[in-house]
Amino acid sequence: MQGIWNLRDEYKATGRTLVLMTTPGAALPVELAQDVLVLDEPLPSGEDLQIIIRDTFRAAELNEPEPEVMTRATDALAGLAAFPAEQALAMALVKGQLDTEDLWERKRRFIEQTPGLSVWRGGETFDELGGLLNVKSFMKAVLAGVDPPRVVVFIDEIEKAFAGTGTDLSGVKTEMTGTMLTWMQDHEADGTLYLGPPGSAKSATAKATGNTAGIPTIAFDLTAMESSLVGASGDRRRAALKVVEAVSQGRALFIATCNSITSLPPELRRRFTLGTFFFDLPTPEEREAIWAIYLAKYGVSGELPDDEGWTGAEIKECCRKAYRLKMSLTEAAHYIVPVSKSASDQIKSLRQQASGRFNSNWEIKGHCSVPIR
Repeated sequence: MQGIWNLRDEYKATGRTLVLMTTPGAALPVELAQDVLVLDEPLPSGEDLQIIIRDTFRAAELNEPEPEVMTRATDALAGLAAFPAEQALAMALVKGQLDTEDLWERKRRFIEQTPGLSVWRGGETFDELGGLLNVKSFMKAVLAGVDPPRVVVFIDEIEKAFAGTGTDLSGVKTEMTGTMLTWMQDHEADGTLYLGPPGSAKSATAKATGNTAGIPTIAFDLTAMESSLVGASGDRRRAALKVVEAVSQGRALFIATCNSITSLPPELRRRFTLGTFFFDLPTPEEREAIWAIYLAKYGVSGELPDDEGWTGAEIKECCRKAYRLKMSLTEAAHYIVPVSKSASDQIKSLRQQASGRFNSNWEIKGHCSVPIR
């Protein structure tokens, strides 16, 4: 940094220019801020991508794509830089036809080259989740509302990623929190928190949201973005957020799960403007619906075991064990330790945290998921 600064007057006198190239999201040291001109090339907009699509079709001696094809191609390319977008498009042209699925797969690979980002490839939707009527109804309204999200950003166990904010000596966690707070505030990003014990379908509901709306779900792994190099962690987060911004075209929906909300900074919780949903253990009616889904999925049948206090994940695992081990459901249940017993104290604590914070405008049925103020 000192060497670069020392060249300033010498290069000015001799008419020379020093060009520095950095990775996306890199921050310029404050000491050089007044002496270096920063040129940040943004990822192409929708209009830029349409120009690339037309030029590529023309270079392949094809007719200009129909509006529907143009829309699908633009959605599939959003978030890629100009060069990889052009390359992915050219390789997805097969016998004069655009293979949109191949284009999406190439886009997923490009996104996953960014440390900490991965694209969820599962096909589950809300129809494959039993119960959870309140949260599914609310999220469907969000997806069908004005300016619906174009991508779901999924953060799993967010309380672990932000643990130590304000107290870590390195300042990495504090800086990470500040980066997320600023980005979500500046981009007016919507978000919701899913709170509940393990196995209560928090992650499954988050992942199914994108598939239900037909939009991609990007897993945002904050831990994987950390680096041993000074400043590299912040650069990676900013680069990842730039990709999210480009893919979502300014309309990202953040969904984060947590097993304990008390350790999250209040200012971060406030950024999740759509509220917090508490996932309690399923009711008997919800368990009945969950059994029906997984009995059909794994092709098993027979007498159901005593499922009092079971989560949806435990019902799924019971059906899976019965299928794989060729045993009855009752026998498979002997190898299931429900979280209501193994983590009873944690569930009691979570219920105490949620008690008295329910929004009275929501209908509460048993232990269905309900928003917390």
